[in-house]
Amino acid sequence: MNKNDIFKTLANYKKTLEEKGYKVIYIGLYGSQNYNVDDELSDIDAKAIILPTLHDIIFRKVTSKVIECENGTIDVKDLITFYDVIKKGNFSYIESMDTEYSIGDKYIKALFKQFRPNLKSILGAMYEKRKALTHEYPSKHNEFEKWGFDPKQLHHIKRLNELMYVNIMGDYHLSFLEYDEDTNRDLMINLKRNKSNITKEEAEMLADSIIEETRVLLPNDYKYEPINIDNEINSYIENKIKLELCNTETTSAREYRTFDNPIPKRDLERFPILEQYKGQDISYIVYESISIL
Repeated sequence: MNKNDIFKTLANYKKTLEEKGYKVIYIGLYGSQNYNVDDELSDIDAKAIILPTLHDIIFRKVTSKVIECENGTIDVKDLITFYDVIKKGNFSYIESMDTEYSIGDKYIKALFKQFRPNLKSILGAMYEKRKALTHEYPSKHNEFEKWGFDPKQLHHIKRLNELMYVNIMGDYHLSFLEYDEDTNRDLMINLKRNKSNITKEEAEMLADSIIEETRVLLPNDYKYEPINIDNEINSYIENKIKLELCNTETTSAREYRTFDNPIPKRDLERFPILEQYKGQDISYIVYESISIL
C-alpha cells in the first residue's frame, strides 16, 4: 500500500475522532503494513490517544473503545489509560509508537518509545491467537466455511514466535519485525491467506508446536522491568488541561451535607425538591458549569 494512502487514512481517523468530540493527541499504525505483509485485503488499524477532560479526571471516567471504520479500526484510549497499558510492556501498543506511520504529538511518541516489549505479553498474545484460530467470529465466516479455521491467526503465531526469538537471542528489544523478500515475506503472506490449503488439523498441530517452542524459549526467571514516567505524564496532562480551560466550559462537583443544619438558600431556590428534606441530616452533590473567561 502506498505510504501516502496510509497517512491519509490516519488523518481521516483523526478527523473522525474529532467529529465525535475527542481531543486527539496521537495516532499510530499497528498491523500488517508495519510488518510489510499487507495485501489488497488488509485493513489499516490504528491506536489513538486522546486527552482526558477535567470532567473525566474528576469523575474517573475512562475512555477505552474500538471504533470501526470503512478501512479498519481505531483503538481509542485516553492518555491515562494508554499509559496504564503501555507501561506493562504490551508490545502491540509499543508497536504503535515504533511505527513510521504516525501523526500527532512527537513528545508523546518519544516518551512512550522508551518502553520496550514485555516478552510475556508476546507469549500471551500467541495463546490468544491460538484460541482465535478455531473460533468463528462473524467477520471470519468465509474462512471457516472454506477451511474451518482462520489462517490469519496462524500467521500471527508464526510472526510472534520469530519476534520472541529475535528479542531473546539477539541484542534487540523490538515490538515487531519487518519482512522483505529475504526474510520470508512471501511465506508469511501465503500462510496468512492459506495459499497452500492446509487443513484445520494441520493448522492446529503447527500452531501448538510453534507455541510450545516459544514457551521453552522464554527463560523461567524472566522478569519485566517497567519504567516510571508518572511525573512526565501528569505534567503533560496538567499543562494541556490548563490550556483547554482557557477556551472551554467545564463541570465541577460540590458535595454538601447538612448535619441537621439548614439547607443553603441558593440550593433550595435552584432545587425545589430539597424542600421535602428540610430539617433532616442529608447529603447531596451539585454539578455546576464553570466558564473560564
